[in-house]
Amino acid sequence: MSLKRIKPPANIKFVSYLGDTQGCGTIRVIYPALLLNNYRKEGYGFSTFYTAYFVMLPDYFKSFSFIQFQRSATEPQLNMFKHFRDHIRKQTNTPIVYEVDDLLIGIPEWNFARDYFDGYKNNIIEMMKMSDGLTVTTPSLKKVYSKYNSNISIIPNHLPKFVWGDIYPKHEYQPNKKPRILWAGSQNHFALKKHVENGITGGDFGKKLLDFIIKTVDNYEWILCGGYPDELECVRDKIEYHGWWNTFNYPKGLKDIDPDFCIAPLEPCLFNECKSNIKALENVALGCPAVYQDIEPYKRMTLKSNSDEEMISHIEDLAIDIDYRGQIWKKDHKVVAPQLWWEEDNNLLLYINSYLKLFKQRI
Repeated sequence: MSLKRIKPPANIKFVSYLGDTQGCGTIRVIYPALLLNNYRKEGYGFSTFYTAYFVMLPDYFKSFSFIQFQRSATEPQLNMFKHFRDHIRKQTNTPIVYEVDDLLIGIPEWNFARDYFDGYKNNIIEMMKMSDGLTVTTPSLKKVYSKYNSNISIIPNHLPKFVWGDIYPKHEYQPNKKPRILWAGSQNHFALKKHVENGITGGDFGKKLLDFIIKTVDNYEWILCGGYPDELECVRDKIEYHGWWNTFNYPKGLKDIDPDFCIAPLEPCLFNECKSNIKALENVALGCPAVYQDIEPYKRMTLKSNSDEEMISHIEDLAIDIDYRGQIWKKDHKVVAPQLWWEEDNNLLLYINSYLKLFKQRI
């Protein structure tokens, strides 16, 4: 399926059916849609919509350049997909794009999302194969999914500056202040207790790192946001814990925590190799340096670790040297600056052209 040639004056219009109304659905669909509808490019207009509810009327789709299914997996979503393909696309010639930002096939056994997505594996593969093209976050993800669809565009993640605001790096000396060390992420970074009890171990925090956190709760102010590992229950009263916020409140929540630096451990595996560098963007936007796992999403960041011991060493260096924190943040900022904001560096134009590339077009 191909698009009619887009040439100015033209209106590029598409609708996205959200499988995820938080997280990636907001970051990759809702935020760019809000911005793109106000984006100005001479000779072009942009109209983007998003919804979790399916419209059955073919006439509704006649003016759309394409439609998108974001992280669709369930049986009802597959039925929507098939209905569009069989009863609407034939009348409107509207192409279908499948958007996905994670490896949904081959999730580690310890990760609680595995049970959910394994049940829908065949649906996901079927929709990928039926699509006119896919959009993904990383080259690694493109490589994995190319066995199901060869027409794939990579759209990196960006942050919305209108939500995050300006960056205010905080690397001033404050006497007698314990370093505030932040980790933020979902519960699927940790093996659930029921899995551990059944002999399924794993998770993005190694045992030595967990032991180090337990041993240093009186030396550092450890802050966890979102998920919480069972292994740290013994020191829960000494760790600052924050539950999850909705995506629009998330930046303010992190800024209010006011961390000095962050950590981003990841277990080396294909699932994590396919992840985006969203945490690096968030940490830089917070004005914080961070220690990252030496794994594909973070290969270009400054402080990387191949082991718990190496991560611990970097943590100790950042804890004792405030000037060093500032140096690391500046280096990290330089690395991600062109990717950081949706509103800058032509990222919105790159976004729309990544879709048009699926149909051998660009503006």
